[in-house]
Amino acid sequence: MHSFLVVSNDSSVCSLFKKSLNGVNIVYIAKTPEEALQICLGRDIDVIFLDILLNDDGTNKFLEKLRQTNIDPPIVVLVPESQPMLAEEALRIGAYELLEKPLRKEEIQHVSQRALEKHEIRRELGFLQSQIKNLMPVRKENGLSEMTYNKQTSTSDMHLTYKEVFQKFSKVLTRVHDLGKLADMTVEAMAEIFGVGRVGFMLIYKKEGLSRLYRCQGLDEVAAKNVCFDINQGTTLWLAKNHQILNKEVIDREVSANKLAMREAINMQREIELLQSQLCVPVFAHGSLSCVIALGNKITGKAFFDEDIELLSMLAGYIGMAVENAFLYREVNLRKIRNENILENIPCGVIAINNNGKINTFNKSAAKMLKISPDDVIGKDVKHIGSLFANIILRTLKDKKTYEATEIEHPITRSVYAVSTSLLDSEGELGAIIIFSDMSEIKKLQSSLSKVEKLETKIKDLETRTFSSDISHVLSSELVTQPA
Repeated sequence: MHSFLVVSNDSSVCSLFKKSLNGVNIVYIAKTPEEALQICLGRDIDVIFLDILLNDDGTNKFLEKLRQTNIDPPIVVLVPESQPMLAEEALRIGAYELLEKPLRKEEIQHVSQRALEKHEIRRELGFLQSQIKNLMPVRKENGLSEMTYNKQTSTSDMHLTYKEVFQKFSKVLTRVHDLGKLADMTVEAMAEIFGVGRVGFMLIYKKEGLSRLYRCQGLDEVAAKNVCFDINQGTTLWLAKNHQILNKEVIDREVSANKLAMREAINMQREIELLQSQLCVPVFAHGSLSCVIALGNKITGKAFFDEDIELLSMLAGYIGMAVENAFLYREVNLRKIRNENILENIPCGVIAINNNGKINTFNKSAAKMLKISPDDVIGKDVKHIGSLFANIILRTLKDKKTYEATEIEHPITRSVYAVSTSLLDSEGELGAIIIFSDMSEIKKLQSSLSKVEKLETKIKDLETRTFSSDISHVLSSELVTQPA
């Protein structure tokens, strides 16, 4: 069960949210920021939907109070489509996502699901960060170190606990399929775990032969947009070849050992300076360099210790697996979007149901022909589309009876449809699909054509009879007028 808070003085907005997020969820309504604060203080809220038209001063105080009390659910801001300038204000107050008005039920549900995923990941990440910080060694003035969680912990125990923590961390990462969200979470986690002021997530674009900053924290946004490196030289090439974390000391060693040319070293140092980083961490996916994480100085002014490097190498491995999954998911998602676009634009009606008889596909053509909104039937029992089509698709699902270009007539509208059905097997779950087209106009044309053909036949027959009669009359006349 999840809890949502809608902060709006518009009753129609509140009503739509209640209808859209019904079921096992709880939807709280607050007309003012003061009411919203009292609800947040007394209840565990997963997502807040905030109407931007509320008084700015009250909204700012409400958000400030939340931060002071460490209440930090994702905030989705409602922005009127006619006032796009308010989007900047929404981002300024820390909105996780924007939702344009007029609102749609389907979009509300999608946004709420994404926000819930973000909230859950943030919770797990917070727990893991606290575990990692407990594992970090404390440096004493005399140079010795001791573990903060247990002074008697041995090195083998420390590595065992590291392994357990990062196994949990990897599970969090693998649940994030969106590359943008994965990059955001990585940047945020790196900044908090290692206490650095600047983090950059550089993505490799192989087709372009370039690496660019994809996400960053602590860097000037305008300058960050212009950071772009050639992957066939400099830092990116070195990381791809050496599979090793890079810093300025490593460059100096490579130059001293004659493993790196001075010109190349200068180029690499220039790139590191552009990123304002101390470390460049390579991340590999599919066996090749997929992205680079650049870390700036620690806020405390301390250097990166050996333990930090070990942590980074472990994290890079997990992030690499997550990036690989994100690439695969993006490819699958692009194919899905293409298929959905085709599905939405074909002139035939398409309706699909799952094994329980619930509708999971209902395209625009089906909605137009049956005069039913997709929002009214998606996720509901197939009976909502009417008995004519429901009976046919259910017979396909339950009795395995398929139809192929079968003509049926609607008992009320008298419209004629050509119907085909088939069974579906998606990820082991059986379902059924019906594809149909309205043949009414074609039938009318066929009927009209048939009438025209019959009329043409009658005309030809009449013409033939008339012509024969005329010839007989002429011959008769000629015979009568002939002299004996």
